[in-house]
Amino acid sequence: MRYDLDFKIKVIAYYRQGHTGAATAKKFNVNPQFVHKWVKQYQSGGIDAIKPKISKAYYSRKFKHEVITTMLSQGLSQSEVALKFNISSPALISHWHKAYRQEGMSGLTSKRQGRTAMSKPYITDKPDDEKTLAELKRENEYLRAEVAYLKKLDALLREQEQASKKQGSSKD
Repeated sequence: MRYDLDFKIKVIAYYRQGHTGAATAKKFNVNPQFVHKWVKQYQSGGIDAIKPKISKAYYSRKFKHEVITTMLSQGLSQSEVALKFNISSPALISHWHKAYRQEGMSGLTSKRQGRTAMSKPYITDKPDDEKTLAELKRENEYLRAEVAYLKKLDALLREQEQASKKQGSSKD
């Protein structure tokens, strides 16, 4: 669940009046860990640190490297580094650290998400006698899929046409 800025400010203000984290969490019906996290974020970065993020943050490879080297050189925990660099989730740092250990700097490069773009058909402009066996097989597979698609499309159009004829004849 996301909490808006006004709610977080009320929770922090109540806590700073001298109430314990548990009492504050109980009064506002939130997880006590959230109370401590918001208070620490507010103390380290002010209101900007507790503002809900509007869009997904993008972190450069250089920034990720700086975060990891700071954590390792200063012996800080992931939570402390997240507060220091205003990163919303300490778990991100864990992912970056693991990627850095396994792949080095290239592991810190953002990977594209989602499905890959459709590739071009496997039909090449070469004459058939110059194509390799693998190219011919791919082209054949592509053409079979295209024929199957067109057959299904034709059957669907015929079905719709027949349905519209039946509806038209019942109106007479």
